[in-house]
Amino acid sequence: MAHDLVLLAQALKRSATRLALIGLLSPLCGLSACGGSTSEPTGEQPSTTMSLEAPTWLNSGVRVMALGDSLTEGWPSSYGGYRFELYRRFIAAKLPVNFVGSLTNTSTGLPDPSHEGHGGWTSYDLRDGRRNSLDAGNVRNWLAAGHPDVILLLAGTNDVFYTQGDDTIAANLLALIDRIRELAPDAELFVGSTLPLRDPQLAGRVTRFNALVQQGLVTRMQLDTHLHSVATHDAVSVDDLADDGVHLRPEGPGNAKLADAWFSAIRGTLERLSVR
Repeated sequence: MAHDLVLLAQALKRSATRLALIGLLSPLCGLSACGGSTSEPTGEQPSTTMSLEAPTWLNSGVRVMALGDSLTEGWPSSYGGYRFELYRRFIAAKLPVNFVGSLTNTSTGLPDPSHEGHGGWTSYDLRDGRRNSLDAGNVRNWLAAGHPDVILLLAGTNDVFYTQGDDTIAANLLALIDRIRELAPDAELFVGSTLPLRDPQLAGRVTRFNALVQQGLVTRMQLDTHLHSVATHDAVSVDDLADDGVHLRPEGPGNAKLADAWFSAIRGTLERLSVR
């Protein structure tokens, strides 16, 4: 059931106990949309049907895995959020891309619905799995099954809601990045910076978190030409956020802006890999 972001922030202030093993975006976005229980999601929903015509190269081409939380899933849209807009750009550029992943939810109208957007999951969850959702797997399982050529990682939003220190949650995301590089050393990994949040206190934490992660990324990129940083945080603003102050409005320009940031970063790689 959806909760107001302000109430969540107040609850965090009242308690110094770590909110362990709950997906903090799952209550915000609705458990059904985030892959939890069967309760109906609430909040903003698109009022128009969106769909793309399947390209002739459907399910072929460069294998791309969109990996992250509910922002990758695309909630609260029903059409896949930025993944829909990104696929539209693949079609327009005549770049054959095959989305890969174990999930297909929240992808109405998207010809290639596969993704790894796990609503409510932190960086730690993505790396090692969730104790209460072991059957959902973790990045080791997903990479082994999907064999991606390109990985788009957008994580960290759920992490900033926890009472752990900034250094700790930044280390968790960097550990996830290291795990991906270990498991898929030949894949091109594009790491997006965590998107803005409307709450001022949480927004400040996102800024600090992104700075710490970027420091670690810069060091790693000097040694790894397959690792890339994408300034997705700067691609959108709080004006693009839904009522919960976390997700992107389904009918606003935010998902298109985010898709543009990804596409600008990965287009050259896709073109190079398409002619292998």
